Amino acid sequence: MKRPLLIGLAVIFVLIVCGWLVYRDIFSNEELASKVEWSVVQAVEAQHEDKHSGKIEIVKLDEYSVVGIPVPDARKEIWIMLNPRNPPFYKQLPQGSYALSKEDLKTILASGVVTSTVENCLESHVEAPK
Repeated sequence: MKRPLLIGLAVIFVLIVCGWLVYRDIFSNEELASKVEWSVVQAVEAQHEDKHSGKIEIVKLDEYSVVGIPVPDARKEIWIMLNPRNPPFYKQLPQGSYALSKEDLKTILASGVVTSTVENCLESHVEAPK
């Protein structure tokens, strides 16, 4: 083989490998995709910071669903993404504890969009009957 042909093949190979690495970093980056989901939760939290209904509220934004759970302290509501697609698979703002009744859990699960990880976390916050 001639030397220019070998150099050309080497350059093409390097360009293909570099292109694949760039594509993988941009389109397969879970951290980057997760930032979009966090921004959805933040947007819903900001839109509802002055609205306090005192009951469970499910909000849809783009292809995501977020539930607002009222809490008795000054935070007003905790917002949890019901259908995250990227790690971490449980996104909550602000951080803190909350309690759910069995009826509230049934209402949330009836939305049909809750992932198994989020369902397990929500179940761990169900209050024992009094």
